[in-house]
Amino acid sequence: MSKFDFFASDITDADAFMQNQLRYKALKRDELADMPESEIVGAVTAWIECGFNEDWSDMGEKLNGLPTPCLNIYCAEITLKQVTGSGFSEALFNLSNDFLGIASNGFHAIGYEKLSEIIDSAVKAGSGSKPSGRSFEDFLEFCQNDSFSTLDKDFKRCFDEAKFNRLAKQYILNYSKYFGSAE
Repeated sequence: MSKFDFFASDITDADAFMQNQLRYKALKRDELADMPESEIVGAVTAWIECGFNEDWSDMGEKLNGLPTPCLNIYCAEITLKQVTGSGFSEALFNLSNDFLGIASNGFHAIGYEKLSEIIDSAVKAGSGSKPSGRSFEDFLEFCQNDSFSTLDKDFKRCFDEAKFNRLAKQYILNYSKYFGSAE
């Protein structure tokens, strides 16, 4: 579970949220194979985020230093949470096109090509109308794009959590040398 998920979740106890996050700080590679499919993506995402400064001031630097498999899973998971929680208009407003492009590559790399195509379509739909500001009014104006609604429906219709978890776990195991610590 990422920082982005906390605000959109039903978690009311920040301490419990942080304890859950921190339990993966010392994630070991040899633990990956035994993790349930439903847990592994959240575990590696938490492991990555536990490497950020507490205020996340180094997030960009840390993400730029990640190996491609880690970046693929991280960006796919964050984009997935944004789109399923709030739709493409918010994801495109909050995340850079580069981040979304990596998410698209991530979905493609794990074998979920349809989601990759939908993300690419959303980036294309939003690229000409990126707001210049970051105000609420800018967000509302940006959300007027009708194609986001269609793309939201397409994404939610095509997304299958069990399939994503299965594909992502296999991908993580295939590239396990990049996830968690060796010890």
